[in-house]
Amino acid sequence: MVNAERTKLMTKAEIFRVKEERKALKLNRFYRNDYISYEMIRAAICFIFGYGLLVLMWVLYNAEPLMTTKQVSELAQMAVRAGITLACLLACFLVAAYFIFRRKYQKAREQVKSYQAILKKINHLYEQETVKVWRESEEYEDDDPSGSA
Repeated sequence: MVNAERTKLMTKAEIFRVKEERKALKLNRFYRNDYISYEMIRAAICFIFGYGLLVLMWVLYNAEPLMTTKQVSELAQMAVRAGITLACLLACFLVAAYFIFRRKYQKAREQVKSYQAILKKINHLYEQETVKVWRESEEYEDDDPSGSA
């Protein structure tokens, strides 16, 4: 009975380790705020890079009409509007990213706690089995008719 339970728990632990180890266990090496800050910085850099590429593609597509029909002051106003738009969109994006990464961290933390609970159960079962084996070996020594012990 103990062996079946131990095998079941070990199987659960191994399945978790194989599936979730890369994500959950590595993620839990960080403190929550450090992880969230790190991911938000990465997300902000990617967002700014993507926004910059989109603006660059738009400028290149409309280069001729922009250069022939717009004055420098109008181009400067467009650049300021693009910067303000970037700031507003980035702020909204980072608020959403904060909640997403906080939830992701909490979920991984819960998974690691359940994994640790399974490992504790396995350890407890091994300890019980070890005590049982020691008791059996002591009984064998006490029953040894040769008296060699």
